[in-house]
Amino acid sequence: MRRLTLSLLSVVLLSTIGLGWMFDNFYNKYAQQSKAQQKDAITVLEQLGGNLAQSLDGLNNRNLFIKKWQENGHYRVNIVPLKDFPLPAKLLSSVKAGQPLILETDDSIAIHYYLASSNEFFVLSAPPILIAETDGMVNFLLTVLFYLAMLLLVFLWLYPLAKRLLVLRKVAKAFGDGKLEQRVEVGSISYIKDLETEFNHMAYRIEALVNDVKLLSSAVSHDLRTPLARIRFGIDTLQEEDDPALRKRFEQRISDNVNEMVDLVETLLNYARLDQAMLELNKTKVNLNTLIANAIKNKSDDKISIDFLVKCGEVEPWVYGDSAYLMILVANLIQNACQYCDNKIEVKITQNNEIVNLTISDDGKGILPEQREQILKPFIRGKDNEQNIKGYGMGLAIVKRILEWHDGEISIKQSEKYGGAEFTISLLKYIDNRQTK
Repeated sequence: MRRLTLSLLSVVLLSTIGLGWMFDNFYNKYAQQSKAQQKDAITVLEQLGGNLAQSLDGLNNRNLFIKKWQENGHYRVNIVPLKDFPLPAKLLSSVKAGQPLILETDDSIAIHYYLASSNEFFVLSAPPILIAETDGMVNFLLTVLFYLAMLLLVFLWLYPLAKRLLVLRKVAKAFGDGKLEQRVEVGSISYIKDLETEFNHMAYRIEALVNDVKLLSSAVSHDLRTPLARIRFGIDTLQEEDDPALRKRFEQRISDNVNEMVDLVETLLNYARLDQAMLELNKTKVNLNTLIANAIKNKSDDKISIDFLVKCGEVEPWVYGDSAYLMILVANLIQNACQYCDNKIEVKITQNNEIVNLTISDDGKGILPEQREQILKPFIRGKDNEQNIKGYGMGLAIVKRILEWHDGEISIKQSEKYGGAEFTISLLKYIDNRQTK
């Protein structure tokens, strides 16, 4: 949501400060131009009035000239006695020296000229400059343009946001209707990119959990039904059997089937706990060599030969993750190889600037290409090995879950060297000052 907040603040600042500054500059330029034009117009009036005043100052019959003036026009002239127009001494001296006196009201502009011959004022009255009258309209237009520009910027900001929200709503509705594969295509400049990413992450987790529940119900119904049927058969047989030796044998079989059910329930509970542990990861600097050495030392079958190759030069293969869960990951991979190989396993480590690769190869039967994606799911095992090897198909599912927490990847192919399965795990290399999520 940080992107959304920053974009909103940017739009508000741009629309208020930016547009205000732009329109202020435009108005100031217009006002300066208007004042210059108004000053030029007054200068023309001053010159016109000055010429008229000089002409009238030399006439004897000024009243006739005043009477003949177009009284219905925009410009009027008049003669005012000096005694009817008292002025401060300093201002009166300036007017008598030839400086015209300009008085402006809302209705007119009056320019006064002193007539020395008659000790009177010649007054030229003109309407207000038309440019000044348009100032109110210009202010109104600029105000309207300011708000229109602000609305346009807000609309340009809201449109992609509303569009992305509608897309998110549509996908969320489809997801709620049961289409769990629905995801939001995260836009590169989306304001709610974080929200879309979190929604996709949530959708992925929910889909994975729903699929796990489906697999769980299938596995429970299959793997529990067999020991339950054996227990029922054993109890029925035990009730009808009087031979102590046979009764003891049937009791042992019932106990073995109960132990098998307990193992299955514990496996299911351990897998369920993995989801609860995702928020408790303690990612630190982990030496992958040490984890692999411990896992090899603790392997269950001493008859299997394991070659451990480190092709990293003098640089130790440090990875970034939770050491406890990475130990589980490595141990499950090696244990899985021990179960399905004939007698040979190779463990190899390579690395580059950012990634550490762990490759485990064996000389077993391998995994068919169409099964490689399926065996990473819980309760799924290779079809050719279901009856021969004991287990519930949880090891590789746990490996995949731990890799998801560590932003790692897994790939499965056939080993060119040994002919069996080859698992390659890619983990983030430890880098100093790495920013954790």
